[in-house]
Amino acid sequence: MLKRAIVIRPRSILLIFFTAGLPLSWAFSQSPRTIDRHGVSWNRYYLTWSFRPNWTFHQEVDYRFLIKTGAWHQLALHTHVHYRPHTNAEFALGATRMENGDPVPSKTPYPHRVEWRAFQELHFWTPLVKPFTLHHRYRIEQRFLSGTKAPFVWRGRYRVQFNWTLPAPKWTVHVANEAFLNWGRGVPTVFDQNRTYVGLSCAFSTHLRVEVGYMMQWQQAGRPDLLYQRDIGRVSVFHQL
Repeated sequence: MLKRAIVIRPRSILLIFFTAGLPLSWAFSQSPRTIDRHGVSWNRYYLTWSFRPNWTFHQEVDYRFLIKTGAWHQLALHTHVHYRPHTNAEFALGATRMENGDPVPSKTPYPHRVEWRAFQELHFWTPLVKPFTLHHRYRIEQRFLSGTKAPFVWRGRYRVQFNWTLPAPKWTVHVANEAFLNWGRGVPTVFDQNRTYVGLSCAFSTHLRVEVGYMMQWQQAGRPDLLYQRDIGRVSVFHQL
């Protein structure tokens, strides 16, 4: 078992964030254009329950609406179980029920659709010099979508998040980038979306933490040359039993 902390220099951190953003750079190299830019509010409740040593149950409820019209945008329900065999590594299995509404502000109601997903995750924490940490999350999803040529299509997600605990230890700054890539029969494009995030969290106790932040999302809009650009305000409540 590794006991020595791995020290990563600032140049290495920049390289990791650059690598995570490569799919976005690739998409921009195809000369896409933004067909709509709008604001969205994401509001999340995240419950964690440690039911056995090294085992935790996670339940996320994420309600999202369009800021301009107040129209319902998405409801995401993520249920997953995590196993941590090492201090700096964790595995997870889970499922998602994603209900999608209006993708952009519009006077015409958009028909809702439900998508089911299964997913597998690997979490890895890279120890840095205190008070900094680096968190990697690798997720593979099987998306059960109608109209595709296979039972499901694949989507890979890689998120890297840099955390900075401030001198007042209950406050933490978060900076993250996440890239999404599709593959499989029937997928319209390889690039799916990219998210860049900055946030600030406050731990009120060992059981309750609240985080607020801003996310810029670029999402493929059905064709390789079209993108939605979203300014997202996010509020998350983390509750640990």
